[in-house]
Amino acid sequence: MPDPMTVIPHLLRLAPAPLQAALVARAVSQLLRGQMLAGQLADLAGKCFSLHVDDVPLTLTFEIVAGGLRPSTRAPHVTIRGSLRDFVDLARRREDPDTLFFQRRLAVEGETETGLHLKNLLDGWEYDLPAHLSAVLPGPLARISLHGLSRLRPGDTRHSTRPAARAPGAWQWRH
Repeated sequence: MPDPMTVIPHLLRLAPAPLQAALVARAVSQLLRGQMLAGQLADLAGKCFSLHVDDVPLTLTFEIVAGGLRPSTRAPHVTIRGSLRDFVDLARRREDPDTLFFQRRLAVEGETETGLHLKNLLDGWEYDLPAHLSAVLPGPLARISLHGLSRLRPGDTRHSTRPAARAPGAWQWRH
């Protein structure tokens, strides 16, 4: 079976960037529902940022809006450049953004303050699955889901992809 990281760049070249930006914006906005980060992004409302994937090549530009992202054609305030593998590793929390930056595998261009604010918000985001379920599911279904979740992960109702934040022996999501 081929390595997904060799197949994905070819697939990304087939879809137009505006479609990809719309899909990413919708997915991120959906994931932000019920998250504290959604409210914290209000400080950056109206700011635009681009993700430039050097090895595909692909640039996706987004505007930060209430509760999430939307695709944008405006000039970005900040551009983050890196390889597809590095962006995937960042999203999966396998790599730290500061480490990639100092190894010159990730570049940030534009408004330094905006870039640092965005990086710090994303870096501090601990995904709260129960809050998300409560925000997206009708009341009774959310309660049933949360009850089932609490049975799978006794004593720990927050999902964190950071190894240091996991309780020893706690059930965890697999990527």
